[in-house]
Amino acid sequence: MIAERMINHLLMQFSKSVNMQAFLVALGDELDELNKALDDLKDKRWIDTGSGIQLDNIGVLVDRSRTIEGAIQLEFFGFLDQPNTLTFGIGRFRDTTAVPYVASSVLDDETYRPVLWHKVSKDTTDGTTESTIESLKFIFNAPFVIIQEKGNAKFDIGIGRELTDNDITLARAINLFIKAGGVGVDLKYIIPSKYFGFRGQPNAYGFEVGSFPDEIII
Repeated sequence: MIAERMINHLLMQFSKSVNMQAFLVALGDELDELNKALDDLKDKRWIDTGSGIQLDNIGVLVDRSRTIEGAIQLEFFGFLDQPNTLTFGIGRFRDTTAVPYVASSVLDDETYRPVLWHKVSKDTTDGTTESTIESLKFIFNAPFVIIQEKGNAKFDIGIGRELTDNDITLARAINLFIKAGGVGVDLKYIIPSKYFGFRGQPNAYGFEVGSFPDEIII
């Protein structure tokens, strides 16, 4: 407490003065409040330490709200090759009232912080292959990502994690995929945990065991 320190530094002839001590206590309380505000400015206006409205304000600065529009794909009746569909008697039908097929998601603080950091990374990236890989590993929460160059400023992407339809919808909605300007992506696919391959390919499985990669759109 500042007031206590100031009282301890009083000269002997003033140390017993009740009025002087009361004045220093009142002044010290105000200075304590000022120091707290300064500490909050330093510590709570930062992505790693902020919370609630402080993170929302950072989100305004970097243009990334904690509300992710179209992040969750709702389930409706559909067919086998359609995402997030259910069968007869279970899935509801979409009708002419144009019921939306996606919903928004509001991120909590712990989920929002890495999204803010990766938005900063996207805004300041140098466009290297490493930054592309790191952005994809974050977006899909994948242990590994494979990039294969194809020439003519294009490459394929392999995601090392089996994804749900909502994983893909969320990745598309947060839009944090980093790549250099003028570079195109030909193919994006999921690498199954047991993927089909040939002798000499690491961790590959043969016929009737291994699965083929699935193409995705993000």
